[in-house]
Amino acid sequence: MLDLLTLAAATTGPAATTAMGAYIGAGLMIGGGAIGAGVGDGLVTSQLVAGLARQPEARGLLTTWMFIGVGLIEAYAVIALVFGLVVLFGKP
Repeated sequence: MLDLLTLAAATTGPAATTAMGAYIGAGLMIGGGAIGAGVGDGLVTSQLVAGLARQPEARGLLTTWMFIGVGLIEAYAVIALVFGLVVLFGKP
């Protein structure tokens, strides 16, 4: 069983500060990537709907480019997730 002094020593100091910074950094990276992907997907989809309202016969071309754009946007979210996990679990 751990006593209180051992527990306090384990949760303070440079190692704990580095771990807390890693948690905050990983959360900001993952959250920022998710928010950015959500906003980007919304913008791309709204422009697809606007384009279809103006020119319905271009549906195939517009939809193809929309899926390419959404795929690239989601790739940024996955990259942010991977970088966040590297920061969180990487050894300093």
